[in-house]
Amino acid sequence: MKQVTEVVAALIWRTQGGERQMLICRRPAHKARGLLWEFAGGKVEPGESPEQALVRECREELAVSVVPEGLFAEVTHEYPDITVHLRLYGAALAGGEPCPLEHQELRWITPDEIPQYAFCPADEELLRKIRMAYAAERIPCGRWRHYKGREYEVLGIACHSESCEPMVVYRALYGGRELWVRPAAMWNETVEQDGTRVPRFALEGCPTVSERKEEISDE
Repeated sequence: MKQVTEVVAALIWRTQGGERQMLICRRPAHKARGLLWEFAGGKVEPGESPEQALVRECREELAVSVVPEGLFAEVTHEYPDITVHLRLYGAALAGGEPCPLEHQELRWITPDEIPQYAFCPADEELLRKIRMAYAAERIPCGRWRHYKGREYEVLGIACHSESCEPMVVYRALYGGRELWVRPAAMWNETVEQDGTRVPRFALEGCPTVSERKEEISDE
């Protein structure tokens, strides 16, 4: 049985211009998986808890203090040279501004921008979960109005079976009430209408599913 190396990584967020952004780091060219992107973090040393390792790694790699906020997701991945059990923790910045002490560069990106970057293979499942959670947070179930006036009900967020792209599943609230799907990245875009940028869809309110079965048959 191959030895499994315990690894932790930090999911650090900030809000910039009304957008939630997460911190990603580019590996140096001379290291394994060079120039691929990843989250800050590293190996759990003997005698450390995962949370202690997270705090230490962020200090050593980014020159910041962080407070662990709980386990977001975990995955085991086998590389040709190492098998890792990777835990991704939410981490709140508590002091300092991230600096690339060990990485080639740092960037703040939104989850919608993830496909623009080549990440380490071990991160792929974690990134899928981040994109799904981000889409569900920004596009809650309920009644939405298209900028052309018609209303729709968002039923949930689905994962595309091949691309793993988050897809909005929604129903027309008119005519035959057909079901539709649309990439989540398109849902909150703005479009031009009469010379003004407006949301493609605007949230009208959160019940529906037949207004929550007529509020559970009026209780």
